[in-house]
Amino acid sequence: MTDLVWTALAHVAKRLQPRAAGEMRGAFVLGEDTDLKALELCLGHEEETGMRVHGGPAALALGQTLEISFEPRVGWAAVAPNLDELLKQPGNRVRARPRFLVLNSKASSDDGSEVQSEVGRYLLAVKLAKSFKEVAGFLDFDDQSLVFISNGRFDVPVNYTAADLGSMDVDEVQALTTLIPTDTHKKQCAGILATAIVDLVRAQPPSARFPFLLGHAKELRAAYDQGYKMYAAGFSYEKLKDTVEAARVEYVGKIHKVLSDIQNQLLGIPVATIIVATQLKEDKGAGPELFINTAVLLGAWVFVALTLLLIRNQQHTLKVLKDEISRQKRQLLTEYAPVADVLAGAFKSLESRARTQTIVLWVILAAVVAGLGLANWSYAILTPDALTRLRAARPAATVFAPSMPSSGTSASAASAAVPKLWQAVLGHSWRSCAHQKPWQTRHSCAMAQHSRWGGGPPTHSRWVTRPFNDVSERRVW
Repeated sequence: MTDLVWTALAHVAKRLQPRAAGEMRGAFVLGEDTDLKALELCLGHEEETGMRVHGGPAALALGQTLEISFEPRVGWAAVAPNLDELLKQPGNRVRARPRFLVLNSKASSDDGSEVQSEVGRYLLAVKLAKSFKEVAGFLDFDDQSLVFISNGRFDVPVNYTAADLGSMDVDEVQALTTLIPTDTHKKQCAGILATAIVDLVRAQPPSARFPFLLGHAKELRAAYDQGYKMYAAGFSYEKLKDTVEAARVEYVGKIHKVLSDIQNQLLGIPVATIIVATQLKEDKGAGPELFINTAVLLGAWVFVALTLLLIRNQQHTLKVLKDEISRQKRQLLTEYAPVADVLAGAFKSLESRARTQTIVLWVILAAVVAGLGLANWSYAILTPDALTRLRAARPAATVFAPSMPSSGTSASAASAAVPKLWQAVLGHSWRSCAHQKPWQTRHSCAMAQHSRWGGGPPTHSRWVTRPFNDVSERRVW
């Protein structure tokens, strides 16, 4: 009987013409037999409906226009001028009243079958809050708040308005209400969904967390699907997440070490620049500026060469790290193909950092080369004739030639003096090579000693073809 009375009251309330928006008093026309029966039923249960007729005839008949009012008992039904006022009533955001009326939209709890309607969206939000109760630590009905346990207490107040309900994706929210299975995997799936909820709304202020979930239901379902794929692959969500994060932190440290290992050497670059800039002097032709500038330039070349070797070594190290990161990424994507998107995203920051370090090394290398070029240019400007003067300063080689006879000496005497000179030279060479055996070795040694004196090999066949056999024979010569 109660349901019939409620249906009758809802019928009367929807056909009522209120004096002002949101009022429960107005004109009611008995246009149909259903109107007359509904009004009579409500008047017969005045203690629940609070139905009254003001100034009307004693008998009701079709075609009459009556001024009526109603005010249902609070515990029996809820009435609100609009949906926002209904949501402000205690507990209405986490559990819907079995009987309620929204006057401005002429909607009632009986209209929930239409999901896209205002009442249908409200009932769907209530259903979502109840489904989240299964994955949260508990649902506080008094405070209307979902409490999750994630590194301590994490509250998600169930706080939404009619505008939030109007902007939500009904299909996605409806899909969220059926995510948790009822089989043996219920506990694991609840943990996956709880983690996805906390991660999604952690950055939001508490009052905006539940509305954010309503507006980002698609992202929440995608996060849950990824977590479930991880679980289906045989690994827990938290374990795989920690593994990827640990790998990321490790490689970030290795990439940063590429520059930190040579930071002391890099700090020497500006110092070397200052030294070169202050030590190069203008060469005036009479002082030691030429040799000072040359020494400074050679030092700059040595410094640049060593720095380039260090940078090149670090570039090779960085390339090895990039190859290792790519290998680890391919391995993880192969082994955990169902969660490829999540794993690929974890390596994006590593690849970005590696690219940044590569650019920094190339910039340093270009700066060093440019500094060397500037040093050479400065040297050329300050000492324009450096090459000519350095060649002139090189000591000349001294060659001892046999003395030629004077004009008064006969040609035969002069020709006889030359063999005597070569005899002395070659005899000295043989004496210096007395320790060499056999004689062929002594002969080669003697020729080498002879060449040191600036002469060519003698042409006399006796010196070339016949070696000295012993010490006594050398003495004869």
